[in-house]
Amino acid sequence: MRTLDSAYNFARFLSGDADAAEHIVQAAFRRIDAGRRDRTRLLKGVRNCYRTWLTTRRQRDRQDDVVANKRLPDAVGTSVLRSDDGAEKITARIDVDAAAVRCAIETLPRRLREILVLRELDALSYREIAEVTSLPTGEIMARLACARRLLARSVGRRD
Repeated sequence: MRTLDSAYNFARFLSGDADAAEHIVQAAFRRIDAGRRDRTRLLKGVRNCYRTWLTTRRQRDRQDDVVANKRLPDAVGTSVLRSDDGAEKITARIDVDAAAVRCAIETLPRRLREILVLRELDALSYREIAEVTSLPTGEIMARLACARRLLARSVGRRD
């Protein structure tokens, strides 16, 4: 069950929407052969299903925008902070509020947020993150360093 919790947590941070995260994880789970299901493959499937979900959502939003002649809504759903589930999954220094950390993670660009969540919350190795994201290890390390700096700044701690 830890693998499914990890997949849901990853999908939730990527999409910002609890319902979408459930659908993304279910779709990823269905796409993977039963004999080949491991944590890394499932997280890679979650990432791919999230990207499909995001593309579909953007296309729908563009169509709605043309019809309603209004500004495009943000592609990311409502804040993860609005629910209490999983709040204990984020650890922070004693003097930093977990809600502030969650908010700071949510405001990171997606390309940085996904690397940070995989490394810090799901405790994947650099090799496993490379497998999930199809990125070289050097790029993962650079994105992680950038994400950590931005996160530290946004929660009020300076390096």
